[in-house]
Amino acid sequence: MRTTRVSLAAVATAFAVTAAALSATPRQAGAQQEYPATLYWGSGLIDIPVAWVAPLSGDFALNYSGKQFTKDPDAAAKLNYSGSLNSQLTFAVSFGGRAEVGVAAYSSNPEEGLFARGLLLREEDFRNRGTAARLLVPSLAVGALNVSGFDKIDRFGAGYVLLPPGANPNAQHVPDSLHRDFKTNNTIYGVATKTILLTDIRPSWPDMSFSFTAGYGNGLFKNHGSIPRAEYAKNATGGLFYGVKTDFSGGPNTTFSLMAENNAWDFNVGGSVVYRGLRAGLYLTEIGAGSAKTGTGNPATAFYNYQKFAFTLGWQSNIFALLRGDFLQTRVARLEKERQALLAEITARQQRIAALELELNRYEAQNLLELEQRRQQAEAELRAEREALRRLEERLKRVESQTPSRPPQR
Repeated sequence: MRTTRVSLAAVATAFAVTAAALSATPRQAGAQQEYPATLYWGSGLIDIPVAWVAPLSGDFALNYSGKQFTKDPDAAAKLNYSGSLNSQLTFAVSFGGRAEVGVAAYSSNPEEGLFARGLLLREEDFRNRGTAARLLVPSLAVGALNVSGFDKIDRFGAGYVLLPPGANPNAQHVPDSLHRDFKTNNTIYGVATKTILLTDIRPSWPDMSFSFTAGYGNGLFKNHGSIPRAEYAKNATGGLFYGVKTDFSGGPNTTFSLMAENNAWDFNVGGSVVYRGLRAGLYLTEIGAGSAKTGTGNPATAFYNYQKFAFTLGWQSNIFALLRGDFLQTRVARLEKERQALLAEITARQQRIAALELELNRYEAQNLLELEQRRQQAEAELRAEREALRRLEERLKRVESQTPSRPPQR
């Protein structure tokens, strides 16, 4: 497992500032249902998937995560290896609000696996079918993790190393001794998620959402190779995972999330904040395992059964909005300039019409025969100006109908 060294102190400091801001922020309107990228696989809570897919085709999430470990006693013998930080990079994209697909890079050796999720039932489709359906019908989804040939990956994405060249002049990319009996590729799971908005229960309540998730899976949720379960995860559930999350707004472009879960192995808690598509999260994992007790004769104690800190840094946006953004902005600016010019001309015409109407009224009041011809001339000019104004207003409507909507801000 190749990893990247990152300062957890810097991440902890940033999260402390975020937490202070969160506690001082009033709960205001704007809470929305969305899920961050997990530590290892697509969207979800901290380490479990949910029955949810980003709503727009092309919505994507790029995420980097890191988890702190005690020092691996064999790290010195492994190539391109950090014995104290496990890191991973994931990319996921959604289609039609029904499917999410992505790839997880366990390391830069490279080792990677695909993941996918499909929504069978979407709770948003039942929001207008009465109170009972809105409050009781959940979203349901099925998915797959680690669709790859790397079947020795554990729940942390570890399992393979690059050994330094020996008799073979090339570095050897092989499972390490701890993971040789794992079988976790093509993990399948099913999951249900129910989101409740407090305003759906009582409109006067704060605009917050709570989501509840439960699911079951094999492979990464159950398999621990030949490592005794008491050493791998003494709080394992046998494949059952569950969790809860709450979202609330910190402003027009900021959303805070607090999460707690059991990932089928142990309990995790943490929180994240997203601002205009940029997300950061900090988590405490394996709470039930207690403090680290590393044994030099047992390499499993370097990885499992003790509490760890983890962090995520991510970016969320939409592929199509990025590709079309510059073109649309240029077109919008051009059409807006033309619109402003037309509005200015319309204003001038309206002022001219008002002046002519005033002059016409003055001629009528005077009732002088010698002014009759001038009055007729003024009426002709008035009709001409009104016709010109009508044509300009029709042109303005055509311009405004061609102006595209601005891409969503994230």
